[in-house]
Amino acid sequence: MNIILILVFLIFLAILSNFSGVIVEKIKIPSLIGMMLLGVIIGPYGINKVPASVLKLAPFLKDIALVIVLFIGGLGIGADQIKKIGRPAILLSIIPALLEGFAIAYLSTIFLNFDFIQGAILGFIIAAVSPAVLIPSMVSLIDENIGQKKSIPQLLLVGASADDTIAITLFTTFLAIYFQKLKGIPIDIKTQLYMIPLSIIFSLIIGWLMGVISKFTILKIKNKNIKTIICFLICLIFRGIESKFHIDIYNSLLSIMSFGFFVRLYSPTDFQDILKGLNKIWKFGKLYLFTFVGMAINPTLVGGYFFVGVLILFFSLTIRSLGVFISLLGTNLTFKEKLFCIIAYLPKATVQSAKAGIPLQMGVAGGEIIQAIAILSVLITAPLGAIGIKLSYKKLLKEA
Repeated sequence: MNIILILVFLIFLAILSNFSGVIVEKIKIPSLIGMMLLGVIIGPYGINKVPASVLKLAPFLKDIALVIVLFIGGLGIGADQIKKIGRPAILLSIIPALLEGFAIAYLSTIFLNFDFIQGAILGFIIAAVSPAVLIPSMVSLIDENIGQKKSIPQLLLVGASADDTIAITLFTTFLAIYFQKLKGIPIDIKTQLYMIPLSIIFSLIIGWLMGVISKFTILKIKNKNIKTIICFLICLIFRGIESKFHIDIYNSLLSIMSFGFFVRLYSPTDFQDILKGLNKIWKFGKLYLFTFVGMAINPTLVGGYFFVGVLILFFSLTIRSLGVFISLLGTNLTFKEKLFCIIAYLPKATVQSAKAGIPLQMGVAGGEIIQAIAILSVLITAPLGAIGIKLSYKKLLKEA
């Protein structure tokens, strides 16, 4: 009976989520904003009409949808494009997140009376760009053949996936430093910082190894549906390993996107079949991803930290935008194209909704403030980034 209830509710949720997306699109707002708003309204921090059994499934369903869009993103990147975007993609993955994270750490010592370690914990929760918002938008641009001459969507796809790795690694690092400091244990920052490049390299290698194996096995399968399902299951296993074992040097987001890239590389004629199959699944997956992200947002937490939070975010996003601009210096991008990249790098959602409550749960002093401002960053930047991308791409980017 419980399974029937879950299935009925999920069908109803998909219909409602789709309707919410269509409604907001009527007023020129991206559909994902309507889906997220629906999640906030019906979720546990709204009118609380979501069955507990569905809420327990939410992280798993959200992961499935995220895996789909990450794999689609990887399939959208060609080897020739990697040659164009190599240096700026690396810089985009490092500079904006570092500048924003450390800027928030410093600003927190002024406006929140945090010490620098507490501020860095907050800073590197917020510093991660949202793959849930950015990647679908870039995939849409690839489909519309916009910005392809200079591989701008691919540049942002690669940069954002590694950006998340750096932000999450540094969040974990400063969280560990905080508790080492409390216990009087000597702090070894160098070892922690070595984990960043190790994590990126290791995660990319995992995707490459599976791509090589698939070249001689899965990609030889004639039935395109079976081939698509197996590739998708491999991506789910990547994500499941990270969720289950929390390996420090492993980031499933990068491995999934890397695997997609190598599937395209090793199967240049057949990868389109896999892409078409995944795009069909994504039409349903996005309904759950954005609605469940909305359910994780608790607007009431913002409370008395709204104004100071907005002030911190104003300065940090300005510094982040400067970081994006610096990363793109020396490229052949025009000012308009650089401006688009700055807008696309604004949204926060997935990481922040997942990590916001961890410091409070672990007993970090000021954890409730960290949670409030992290949630505020989602409420402000997810719509700002999504709407900004939708309204600006036709004016700032050219068709290939």
